[in-house]
Amino acid sequence: MAPHIPESIDAKFLGLYLSDHLTGATAGVSRIERMAQAYADTPVEAELAHVASEIRREREFLKGLIEDLGVRQRPHRQAAAWLVERAGRLKFNGRIVRRSPMTMVLEAELMRAAVMAKLGGWQVLEELAPDLGLDPATFASMAGDAYAQIEALSRVHKHARRNAFRKHGDISA
Repeated sequence: MAPHIPESIDAKFLGLYLSDHLTGATAGVSRIERMAQAYADTPVEAELAHVASEIRREREFLKGLIEDLGVRQRPHRQAAAWLVERAGRLKFNGRIVRRSPMTMVLEAELMRAAVMAKLGGWQVLEELAPDLGLDPATFASMAGDAYAQIEALSRVHKHARRNAFRKHGDISA
């Protein structure tokens, strides 16, 4: 059965909800890919690259779902998310040329929070899936992936916080 939005579900609210999640995914992909590149020489490189790959795949899935359900995409929101994520890189961390060791701590916290929000989105879609003509198991699996991503980002956070606030902290250790 093709996905559809029945009369019992408010298509406008669902569309806004999915669009907001796509906006978050757009910012999240940009941030996690930058993290994976920035920390390529650290022990958490492989975990960041894996999470980046999954989030990129999930964003494409969500874009396709929005299209399949026939709800309106709001590209201006994704563009705004992209700009906000870029602007968020401009911060005063007391260092002009190199990154502060504190940056990885904050980025890991930000991405963990973002993945928690995404988890909620997959749970909502799992609940609505039968009404939408979708397989709830798809969203249950994606929720499981989100839990694994939270765990990976928690390991990144643990690595980062070990040295971030010590004098001469080195995130690559």
